[in-house]
Amino acid sequence: MRTLKFLAGTLAFVVLLGGVGCSFDTTEYSKVIIEPRDHRFFVRAHGEIISTKSDSVQLGNVRGEFTIAWMISEYSEVKAGDVVVRFDNADMVQVRDRSLLQLERQQTSIDNFINSSFGERIQLGHEDIRVDGEIDIAAIYTLLDDDMFSQNELIEQVGNLEYLRQLGEFVQWQIETHDRRSDAEVIRLEANLQNTEQQVESQQEILDNMEIRSPSDGTFIYGSSWWGEKYAPGKTVWGRSQVGQIPVRGMIQTKLYVLEVDAVGVEVGQEVVMRMHSALDQQITGKIVDISHIAAPLDNVDPTKYFTLFVDINDIDADLMRVGSTIDAEIITGELEGAYLVPQQAVFIDKDQAYVYVIENNGDIGEREVTLGHRSPTLIEVVDGLETGEAVSLVAPEDPPPT
Repeated sequence: MRTLKFLAGTLAFVVLLGGVGCSFDTTEYSKVIIEPRDHRFFVRAHGEIISTKSDSVQLGNVRGEFTIAWMISEYSEVKAGDVVVRFDNADMVQVRDRSLLQLERQQTSIDNFINSSFGERIQLGHEDIRVDGEIDIAAIYTLLDDDMFSQNELIEQVGNLEYLRQLGEFVQWQIETHDRRSDAEVIRLEANLQNTEQQVESQQEILDNMEIRSPSDGTFIYGSSWWGEKYAPGKTVWGRSQVGQIPVRGMIQTKLYVLEVDAVGVEVGQEVVMRMHSALDQQITGKIVDISHIAAPLDNVDPTKYFTLFVDINDIDADLMRVGSTIDAEIITGELEGAYLVPQQAVFIDKDQAYVYVIENNGDIGEREVTLGHRSPTLIEVVDGLETGEAVSLVAPEDPPPT
């Protein structure tokens, strides 16, 4: 209905006249007759009600990506502790079970190695005792009277004693190196075991986060990915992602989107008139408090760019205005009384100077500099340079006007 009124007003405003002669050709020009009029400039927008304060519902501080298996219906009323999201944990359960099996095998390897090493150490100890005993016996023989043994036998006993002493040192070296090697290997095996234990703990922590519970009472609202797509079953989520929120009652504002090409004259502080799709009979008002610095697409498919606006609502009705409610809006960019307005197409710019083509009573058409005021995607206010009753061409002449 508003669109029809706007078109009707535009048709009444723009007067198309034929047969207007010019000094340099016979072209007929569409024109508008300048008359003072009252007008409200506005820009259309759409968006939704968002929360300004809420309790976050997010995946724990775990690494990796996870697939949502189930989510409670959006806008469901939940209590603190209720499960609101579950993730697919089948793959992680298998990974954790394989790690537990590896942990058992590593512990068995450590036990077997310690037992084997202990047996080797006992054998080396026995060998050390045996060699020490033989050294003692050989030393006794070397102290006996020379008359009891021949010279060759004494030499043989001395040589045997020296051999046994060397053998004893070798056995001591074997014991020391065995202990060092054994200790080093146990340290290595235990380090591997500890690493696997940490993996199991990390995997178990992930499994413990496969269910997310509501942090408070309220209405559960789905979260969105960084490109604006809402999470849903089957979607992938990374660690610490906010999969939802529980808004604090009454802490809301409006988030609006305005087409980049339509955002002419939109500024912070301007009044906004809104209507929710769920309550079209009720008008909501507010003021713009923030505008995005650049226009950007709303998703990664449609390249159309929008400016994002945030609007504080004047009178909040917590029962009526729910987070997620969709909204249509009109942003009031200017209200004029007795203003001269021309269509956007009738104004030309050259080196920051605006001008229009004025059709004289005798049919001549000339270029005239003007000063501009408020603008919209369709109309521009001319604050200086035109007079009531003058005719302005909606198109440029085919040939340049005489100077």
